[in-house]
Amino acid sequence: MTAVDSPDHCDPKRLLELVRREDTTALDQITRCYGAQLLAAGRKHCRSASEAEDAVQDTLLFATTDLQSFRGDGSLEGFLVRIVARACRRLSRGQKNDATLHDSEAEPPATEATPEAAAERAELGEVLQSLLLSLEPTERAVLLLAELEDYSASEIGKELALSEGAVRTRLTRLRKRLREQLRPWLPEPAEVAR
Repeated sequence: MTAVDSPDHCDPKRLLELVRREDTTALDQITRCYGAQLLAAGRKHCRSASEAEDAVQDTLLFATTDLQSFRGDGSLEGFLVRIVARACRRLSRGQKNDATLHDSEAEPPATEATPEAAAERAELGEVLQSLLLSLEPTERAVLLLAELEDYSASEIGKELALSEGAVRTRLTRLRKRLREQLRPWLPEPAEVAR
């Protein structure tokens, strides 16, 4: 029996250790363990099969080089599926997918911003932080899991012991409330020509 065929070849701790040791079998084993699930997630979240394949390929590349950012809070499979979903969203927005975009340690690209734009962005950041801190802990958790972690309503419900309907209702209300409170910082809607 080879190491790939052993019962524990999909153990997340073992896979993390392979990545840390830069073992050449890490990509093969991660692909064998999670490839089908990641491709299914890609087909669910991406607009086309080719985008799904690109998203999965970038996720697997990320997994074999930068998997240290996985904290072990949830399942490794769920972590990788969320990366695929984020990659699909970027592709649907016309952004080139790049495995380094998954790296939370990577420095953001430098932008040419005016001092006024930088001050406005800083003020918006403070307002947003204040709004988030003003939410009840459960509301804040629902919003952050949905918007930052890309959890589905079902996953959030399981995580927070809420029904899927309750999660959807809370998200709708929270997004509406935040939109209203952030209206001064949002761009004006374009007028429709008559």
